[in-house]
Amino acid sequence: MKHDKDGSNKSEDRRKFQTSKYVAAFAITTLIFIIGMIVGNYISEKKLSTIEEMQQDLAKRTISSELQYELVAEHPCQSINSTQLGKELFDIGSKLDFMESKLGKKNKEVITLKGYYSLLEIRHWLLLKKARQECGVNYDLILYFYSNQGDCDECEQQGFVLSTLHQKYPTINIYSFDINIDDAALNGIKEIYGVTKAPSMVVNNQTFYGFKDKEYIEGYLHHLQDQQEINSEENDSISLP
Repeated sequence: MKHDKDGSNKSEDRRKFQTSKYVAAFAITTLIFIIGMIVGNYISEKKLSTIEEMQQDLAKRTISSELQYELVAEHPCQSINSTQLGKELFDIGSKLDFMESKLGKKNKEVITLKGYYSLLEIRHWLLLKKARQECGVNYDLILYFYSNQGDCDECEQQGFVLSTLHQKYPTINIYSFDINIDDAALNGIKEIYGVTKAPSMVVNNQTFYGFKDKEYIEGYLHHLQDQQEINSEENDSISLP
């Protein structure tokens, strides 16, 4: 009888130990979950704070860039070699891409800022167009129209090709526009150059539809350069006595 009693006590102790183990495991799991929630909320609040600060910074930079364009436009040939405007435009674009990745492509604040950014791009494009005509600088200007609404399978690849070209040829200035943005100035450009779908490009003044690889764009730009050299030689020969 004593042996049976001892066995019963051991069995009961074992059950208590198992129960305590499960309770401890549950408590630890719950604690980890709570800590995870607290840390997650903290990180989310920090990210939200960072994004709000970025929105304010973008708005400030946009106004600053607009004023810079007004100043440079008065004397384009004296200021055209300054890289500050181009750098500012690139910085704004990079931050806007980050915001879009965090808040989503359909976020209202992102769409509004993209509209402002598009206007800055147009101002910079018009400035360089004027410089090409009046100052004799040889910049290649590319307007790139894309869509991120899931209806353009080639847009991401086309953007990569253009980024690669800009890295290889710094004198190629590329301006990217969301074709779906409803803005009077942007709509006017699309109408002038017959842009109706994405991807599309306006290389200097020539419109191209659909995806174009790096070699195609390089070939066209080299052709334009050769043509300019021929025209320059002809003009020089005509001016000789």
